[in-house]
Amino acid sequence: MTTTGQASRALQDLGFTALEAQVYAYLLQHAPATGYRISHAIGKPTANTYKALAALADQGAVLLDDGGGGAARAVPPAELLAGLERRARERREAAAAALADLAPEGGDDRVYALRDRDQVLERARAMLGRARQIALADLFPAVLVELRDDLAGCAARGVSVTVRAYAPADLGAALVVSGEGRGAPGRWPGQQLSLVVDGSEHLLALLSADLQQVHQAVWSGSAFLSCLHHNHLAMEMLVAARRAGGTEGRLDGITVLAADPPGLRRLRAQVTGGVDAAEDPDDNPKG
Repeated sequence: MTTTGQASRALQDLGFTALEAQVYAYLLQHAPATGYRISHAIGKPTANTYKALAALADQGAVLLDDGGGGAARAVPPAELLAGLERRARERREAAAAALADLAPEGGDDRVYALRDRDQVLERARAMLGRARQIALADLFPAVLVELRDDLAGCAARGVSVTVRAYAPADLGAALVVSGEGRGAPGRWPGQQLSLVVDGSEHLLALLSADLQQVHQAVWSGSAFLSCLHHNHLAMEMLVAARRAGGTEGRLDGITVLAADPPGLRRLRAQVTGGVDAAEDPDDNPKG
């Protein structure tokens, strides 16, 4: 059973102050109530309680008596959470529009370390979200579960998605290649994530078995390094498919030269002074 303390902490995680959370939780159980009654019940100064009520009303969390009696009623949790989600989405969209013009131009060939498991998984999702032509991934079972919907969605957009998996997986239009068998992840010290998108950016990560700890993870938008990693994954997939029984023919065109992904075109332009990068500025991944 959820306690008042648990409810209060959950509300604070959504951005409410401790007092606002207490007031809202009290009103859920004892509405309607005046600020005076609430303050005595929760042991807080009356003036502060009325300020909290006013703030909650501004956030759409409580309804105030329009007749001047000073009573308040909590908005039902489902209604409150729907409103918070809508406002968060609106703020996120506004922030995205405001920040878009600040994104740096040009590529970045540096290699960056990622320290947090959520940062690793969100970077993988973002990469799949901006993929336009081809994505290759080598994913251990727990990581595959986390990214299943993102891989399927990427393939559904028409991106060529090939995944080397170590357990049965249904990823929609994505092509799944068998790994070294169910025992392979057990012989490796953790859950591995290896992803390259459009030959433009790649992500390598070794996480703990429960995915809560990052042993090491790196991301880079280097076209050169990403193209090399693309071909490394492609070769491993071809070998794994051959060992699985002659299915490598389904992988025609996944090598970096055959696929000719945007990253390779950008690399040629960088090295030879050609026009590929200038003609397709979106080839540069956002960090």
